[in-house]
Amino acid sequence: MIKQIPAQIYKSEKRGTFKSESHNCFATLNFEHYQDLSRKPFGSLQILNEEILGPQHCISRVIKANTNVIILPLFGGIEYNDNLGNTEFLRVEQISATAIDDESTVRIFNPYENENVSYLQIEFQKEQDDLQKGIQLTEIDFNTRNELIPLFEIKKGIGFIGVYDGRKEGFYTLKNSENGVFIFIISGAFEVENRLLETKDGLSMSKVDTIEWEALSENAVLLVFEVVLK
Repeated sequence: MIKQIPAQIYKSEKRGTFKSESHNCFATLNFEHYQDLSRKPFGSLQILNEEILGPQHCISRVIKANTNVIILPLFGGIEYNDNLGNTEFLRVEQISATAIDDESTVRIFNPYENENVSYLQIEFQKEQDDLQKGIQLTEIDFNTRNELIPLFEIKKGIGFIGVYDGRKEGFYTLKNSENGVFIFIISGAFEVENRLLETKDGLSMSKVDTIEWEALSENAVLLVFEVVLK
């Protein structure tokens, strides 16, 4: 008998879309007025948004208590600050993780005069001692290819990024088989467990010990999150 593995694909064109003249937001999971039964949070992974900010534009967002906020710039750089006193400039090849204990307001600013910037904002449920207070900033070495690069590790989520050449294969073995795994394609195309995923597509899987993939294009980039489901 073939083992049935619970899985769901999140196609990029079905994301929730919020657009204005200077700010676009594309939500893979339910966010604000975008609510769909098929887009509920996946375990501790609550929000996965692609944000695009126009020149000199600032947005602010209220973050719920007990949240870990992960920000990964995709193009350009952004200025981050919150009402807890945390402030940082983040650029491509960096990722930040901030522990939010109490409801807080986070502000993101595009400091460039003529360029858009884009980034991912990812939010996980948080336990009280997940992270030390303040921003934890990590440099990403994109010279490492065809293997996973660690991004962050918190009690309710572990994150990796990988840059792959065409036809190169990869795999990830979960640290805890009771957890789930969420794949997000930043660019390019992959075949993940016999499922085609293209740019900005997502895939959630549970009841699986190891997942495997093959890059179908050059310089293909994916994120891998191990997510607590209970």
